[in-house]
Amino acid sequence: MRFFVLLLGIAAPLPASAYQCTISPAKDAVVIKTDNASAQSVTCKVDCRFATPAGMVSFSCSQQIPPQTKGWYVCLRPIEGAAAQFAGGGEACK
Repeated sequence: MRFFVLLLGIAAPLPASAYQCTISPAKDAVVIKTDNASAQSVTCKVDCRFATPAGMVSFSCSQQIPPQTKGWYVCLRPIEGAAAQFAGGGEACK
């Protein structure tokens, strides 16, 4: 029985996390959000990269995300120029 319970723990999927890196409607800031589908708080670090006419710009934010949360604001960072385009990113939660 103990082995069976352990096996179930291994087979259970980890809660999915999803991050968003967007430009504010005023085009003057980067808005970074994430989700936490788990029943426990997690600390997430979100990295976002944007391509601008001046080159690549990177943003990193870290925050504890409450359980069962969607669209949690991790941070808001000022950005210059309206021509920024999302170029990639990543998220690590623990």
